[in-house]
Amino acid sequence: MRTSRTGAQALLVAIVLPCVATLASSAARADDRPFALRWTAPADCPSGAAVEAEITRLLGDQSPTSNGTLRAAGTITPAGTGFVLSIEISRDGRESARTVRGATCRALADAGALMVAMAIDPEVATRSDNLATGDRSSAGASPAHPAPEPPAAAARTAEPTPPRVPSRSVPPTRGRERPTEGVAERAPLFRIGLGGMSDLGTMQHLSGAIEPWAGVVVGPARLEVGASFWARNTAESAARPESGGTLDLIAGSLTACALLPPLARAVRPHFEIGVPCAGFEVGRMRAEGYGVSDPGEGSALWAALRGGAAAAWVVEPWVRLRLRLEAVVPLRRPRFVLEGVGEVHEPSVAARAALGLELAF
Repeated sequence: MRTSRTGAQALLVAIVLPCVATLASSAARADDRPFALRWTAPADCPSGAAVEAEITRLLGDQSPTSNGTLRAAGTITPAGTGFVLSIEISRDGRESARTVRGATCRALADAGALMVAMAIDPEVATRSDNLATGDRSSAGASPAHPAPEPPAAAARTAEPTPPRVPSRSVPPTRGRERPTEGVAERAPLFRIGLGGMSDLGTMQHLSGAIEPWAGVVVGPARLEVGASFWARNTAESAARPESGGTLDLIAGSLTACALLPPLARAVRPHFEIGVPCAGFEVGRMRAEGYGVSDPGEGSALWAALRGGAAAAWVVEPWVRLRLRLEAVVPLRRPRFVLEGVGEVHEPSVAARAALGLELAF
């Protein structure tokens, strides 16, 4: 019985020791990596482990390890019919950020792996090109048995990929400077929407309006034209509350918002923030009196400046929920007066809030 137990222990040791050695060897190899990667992508895209393996393959045995660990964070998100890769690379306080669009996840994962590998060793680009093209003289010597195409090269020939990142993708600058080349790329560019707006100050009481709009993104700015159709609002005379008028307003507007690149990088890809926003509106304000023998009616030109901020939650790449907060300063203040009663209403500086649904394409 003792001999059998001793034999079982020896067998257990013989099985466990190779596994422990393998795990220790894998951990040691992971610790020796010159990079640390944080990767986020949809479930059907290449995983972080696959990207790490591709980086290691690109670096080979010639990767430098004396400059400290490079840290990289990559995120792939759907955008229209393709995908967008946002990748940030940092080492020793120097950071680089880039946004690349591609048709498939695989193409962007390969591009991200190449960016990280080149940030560690710029010579990776040369070695990668050699792997993709092969040695032409050897291929000519044995045409009957061509060398199999490497997986990375096969991926590049099967699907379009973004252009190769130059070796200066991690510039030798100090501080937290980041290139803005990928930030200006915003898709989609055109917007249309419909929403509701509330206002306190333009009319005598809190009032509401329906507002359609259309906009376009041009570089780091958004230009928008809109219209507002205000519900009828009652205004009572302070001298005779039983007398007054009903007011309504129809106006058109033009607004511009700044989409600041640093702020855009901080909130992407789920939000779009425009600050500051400035514009003007012009329209017609109309009033009809009541409570007197000859109430009458009249209209006057309405013109005002607007300023504030806007934010949109990107529910889907083509659907956004948009909120706008602003102050309105009238350039003309039409006074509505009832004969025999006196002034009924005069607009003042107003505060507005607008909420609506927007389609992007």
